[in-house]
Amino acid sequence: MKRFRILALLLAFTCATPTLLHAQIVKGEVFVGGNTTQVDGDECYAFRRFGVHAGAGALVPITSWMDVGLEVLFGQKGAYKGDSINQHLGLYTGTYDLRLNYAEVPVMVYLTDKDRFSVGLGVSYGRLVGLKEATNGIPTAIAIGDGNLHWREDNPNFPDISKVKDIYELSDYISQAGYSQTEDIETQVPSVIENSVSYRPHDFSICADLRVRIWEGIHAELRYQYSLVPIRTRLFYKDQAETHLKIDDRRVQPLQHQYNETLTLRVVYMFNERRAKANKEVTKK
Repeated sequence: MKRFRILALLLAFTCATPTLLHAQIVKGEVFVGGNTTQVDGDECYAFRRFGVHAGAGALVPITSWMDVGLEVLFGQKGAYKGDSINQHLGLYTGTYDLRLNYAEVPVMVYLTDKDRFSVGLGVSYGRLVGLKEATNGIPTAIAIGDGNLHWREDNPNFPDISKVKDIYELSDYISQAGYSQTEDIETQVPSVIENSVSYRPHDFSICADLRVRIWEGIHAELRYQYSLVPIRTRLFYKDQAETHLKIDDRRVQPLQHQYNETLTLRVVYMFNERRAKANKEVTKK
């Protein structure tokens, strides 16, 4: 009897497999578009860095109104600030130019209404594959690293500052390490803490999409993306050489955790969309 049940289950699965495969048509996708980005926490404002966005992916139907997508992308991000004059101090503050290149793998869930509008939500893993930074037109010695702050002195007895959340907590660590707190914190910190010049190689972010079908197989899509963990922790000093620093004493925030923030506008070309739609109708019947 047990063997008969097993054979019956195998037979039923064999008969059902062609129908299931017929209903689940995987749709291939190609993406071409552009990014406009900023780095939240670097004291440069507005989405002024433009870059390329391109890649390919696959969209797997789960139900008649839900799809799961896997993408492989190349995206350019960063920040930009042009020449300016600080009105408060009358100083020439210079330029800031940051370029970050990522290879990304987003996983998205799309909900579709009447085969025309789709909203998507997902997460993305990004690997930093190239970077360039220049302040006042002079390249800085940045690299891929842990993205944290470090003590200038190599002393294992110093407390760990890789998890510091704000300048006040950093001040407490400096006090624990035996440094005098009689000086202003913004004067004391640069003498004992190294400014972070490295970016973390991994970027984990959340993505939200709005997709509109324009023509058979062609869609326009707007995506918003924000890092879930900092890409770098940096100190900002009260020095005009730090061109993107808040100069006003009442607003100075020397310690900042930085995050990628991206707006993407892209065109999506979808393969097998007509066949998938036909199969969807067959499945409904």
